[in-house]
Amino acid sequence: MKKGFVRTLTAAAILGSLLTGCGSKAASQPEESSGTVQESSAANKDAVKVRILTRFSNPDSVREKYFMDMVVKFQEENPDILLEDVSISDEESHDTLFKTAVAAGDPIEVFNFLGYAANLDYVKNGVITDVSDIIEEDPAWTEHYIDALFAPVDYSDYGVEGIYGLPNAPYGVCCFYNKAIFDEVGLELPETWEDIEAAAPVLIEKGYVPMAFGAKDNYRAGHFLTALSMKYYGDDLKNNLINGETAWNGPETVALIEMMQKWYESGLFGTNNLAYDANGELAKLESGEAAIIFSGSWNIATINEFDNVADIVCKGFPYFASKPEFKDQWMGGPDDFMSMTAKPGDDNYEASVRVLKFFTSQEYWQGLYEVQGGGGTFPVKFDQVIEADPLTTQFNEYYNNAANMIGEIEQFSPMTSLMDTVRTEVTTIFADDKAQDIADRIQEAVDAYQAAQ
Repeated sequence: MKKGFVRTLTAAAILGSLLTGCGSKAASQPEESSGTVQESSAANKDAVKVRILTRFSNPDSVREKYFMDMVVKFQEENPDILLEDVSISDEESHDTLFKTAVAAGDPIEVFNFLGYAANLDYVKNGVITDVSDIIEEDPAWTEHYIDALFAPVDYSDYGVEGIYGLPNAPYGVCCFYNKAIFDEVGLELPETWEDIEAAAPVLIEKGYVPMAFGAKDNYRAGHFLTALSMKYYGDDLKNNLINGETAWNGPETVALIEMMQKWYESGLFGTNNLAYDANGELAKLESGEAAIIFSGSWNIATINEFDNVADIVCKGFPYFASKPEFKDQWMGGPDDFMSMTAKPGDDNYEASVRVLKFFTSQEYWQGLYEVQGGGGTFPVKFDQVIEADPLTTQFNEYYNNAANMIGEIEQFSPMTSLMDTVRTEVTTIFADDKAQDIADRIQEAVDAYQAAQ
């Protein structure tokens, strides 16, 4: 059983993956979900039903399309199981569907799980199944996994024994640049925020969005705030916010939100940010409308399919020339985890285990590795290394130098609603809200939570 690993991951912890690569009524299914059920299995009235919920429902994404194809493959190979794919790309809709199912007493059997302290209540309340016994019974299942990636689903520090999921791909928040645009306007690709601030007026004058920011997805604001904090404070701010030494409306957090507010007001993030999402950012990069997008390693495979991929360059999230000591501090780590809610004794427990194992198997990852041509990051090691594409190689040049990396700040808090609160509030800068007001509302929510404990 994998347990007791450190909670803050270093680059060394994931280097291997970079170098080698109970009611009966189901919750209603939003229209955005893929809702894939194979007709052949649907006709089998004796089949055991298992639902799977991920954020993989966009066939234009290489990684998501692979998952969707594997749902079909699983169904073909397992006609005795009726696998219903209720995946939804939109994170808020995904989370709402899962919460609704739990509230109805009918939690979705296999799903992707964020882990960390923010989801501690699900673990303590017995919603999530401890898979440590399954791992011990079948050691070959996880023998190629990188042990350190299990840290966010090991809750022994909170008095809960066990392991509550299998890690998906490690990630790092980075930036993608359209070099052709910078060549056209006679600018070098920026490395620092000072460089970007200097380049922005030139890019805007030429009709380009310096850095596209799709605020319709509120997680974009959460990711940006954490990545920015790591480059400005290292993980000190995260530690101080979580242990209560620093308030969310203190000068440190306000300063970060004020930076974002200033960049928005200056036009650095473009306009109409609330009208488009993360996929819109990718579209603007491919169309040549945006010079930069901040994104992550999970999109490398998708960008490799762009018509203008030869113009795209990957770099780490910009650092501050005034803060060189934090240059190699990153937002990153395990993407999320594949977990299950079915328990021993449930009618669909054995079927759920088969589903979980299929979508976390070495064969599953090997197939994705091959589809992506060696690109991306993985939670397992491979026996044979595929020569990586240029974007992966560029990403790794930065990522392999990471001195420290954390997930989103709120993930380290036991306040389960904090992530949505921070993301939603910070997003309001795009509705002309002010940094201090945003930070005050976040702290008010934290105070209310603590008062209720």
